Amino acid sequence: MRLIQNEIQAPKKLVSPEDRRTPAFKLLTSGVIVMIAGASVFFGAFIFRNTIDKFTAYSFRTVQTYGLAVAFLGILLYIFGASKLKISVRNTTYYKVKTIVKDELYDPKRSGDYTRTIQMRLGDLSDEWSLMTQIKPEGSATLIPQVINGPHGVFALWPLGEHPERKAFKDPAPEFKRAAGLLEENLKVDVTPLMVFSTPKVMGIYKKRFNLIMDTVTLIDLEDFLQKKRKVFGKDQIAGVEEKLFNLIKGTPPGESFWGK
Repeated sequence: MRLIQNEIQAPKKLVSPEDRRTPAFKLLTSGVIVMIAGASVFFGAFIFRNTIDKFTAYSFRTVQTYGLAVAFLGILLYIFGASKLKISVRNTTYYKVKTIVKDELYDPKRSGDYTRTIQMRLGDLSDEWSLMTQIKPEGSATLIPQVINGPHGVFALWPLGEHPERKAFKDPAPEFKRAAGLLEENLKVDVTPLMVFSTPKVMGIYKKRFNLIMDTVTLIDLEDFLQKKRKVFGKDQIAGVEEKLFNLIKGTPPGESFWGK
């Protein structure tokens, strides 16, 4: 199965090859090195505190203070270099810094996005099948998290991340079903909305609390559910639907909210 993303959604390197040769990038990487050195001194001073107190003129807390000062200097260097390279320092994590230093694609996990889990689960499907995310049907205020298109039809997915027994839980099914209906009108083909649950237990709890208005399936049974449907599309129809779906992708950049809020 293919994962299809538009230009906005596609993982990118945060620093271009040209920018990696600039003084700003050297400043950024120097800041990372200095920060790591300062943090190592801080934690090392605690680990070897008895040795430091016994064999040096400084207390281990003094050494820790120096370590913090060095780490803070490293952070300042990183921020200054990142600002010159126009890299946002918001949501800076170890993963983000690692992708910058190692020149890797930036594609962090995002809250509420279960695309990777679904893609791994459906990895055995042929390339006739495609998976797209963040589909916004025309006329809909609701974003459909994932849509699968293939020879057996079009399936709109809503993976349920919240536990249905939580007090603040709001059943997403009515709004999701309306969005799937609008998607059906946009595509001019049948669309099957599916609520996807992590386990049979969670699905059972949901069924007891809410009236079922669409098909439900567990993640582990999702592939079997798709494969059991009869074949309805040929290659030309699959390609036509795929093009229409691609044009309905809203898309947010990697690292930003999956829901676009």
